[in-house]
Amino acid sequence: MSSCFLKTKRGLQITIREARLNDLDEIYKIETECFAEEAFTCIHLEYCLRSPLFITLIAEINDEPVGFIMGTIEDINGEINGHVYTIDVKREFRRMNVGSALLKFLEEEFLCRGARRAVLETRFDNIAAMKLYLKHGYSQVGIIKDYYGPGLDAVRFRKDLREKWE
Repeated sequence: MSSCFLKTKRGLQITIREARLNDLDEIYKIETECFAEEAFTCIHLEYCLRSPLFITLIAEINDEPVGFIMGTIEDINGEINGHVYTIDVKREFRRMNVGSALLKFLEEEFLCRGARRAVLETRFDNIAAMKLYLKHGYSQVGIIKDYYGPGLDAVRFRKDLREKWE
């Protein structure tokens, strides 16, 4: 994937590109800002950046990293799915289409790698994330008890990627 350029709601240019290992520090800062308690460790993020199985895209505005998305391709009983692991956007850049842009480009990458569906999980109380996923054609398909720890359930979402992106 080469760099792609889009505009935010405020007219700023967003650049979406593949993340590199030298983006790790910024990715970790964004991850801990967004998910203080459930944040992936720096070691886990580094593993994902190094692994050819993971796809990590970073969004930049004026050469400043403002968000990222990470996913992988999974073969489950012969069906290829894209699994969104995390989507993170710095607080001051939320509601500017950064998350939507990252999701769109990751879904396109999933399709290019043969995925028919995308799946993801989010905390049951993360209303903003659930609204984003519903807006982009995801359907709630289940609840996973204690996914994030005792009493912290996840909502599982799924989307058929063969339907046109809206």
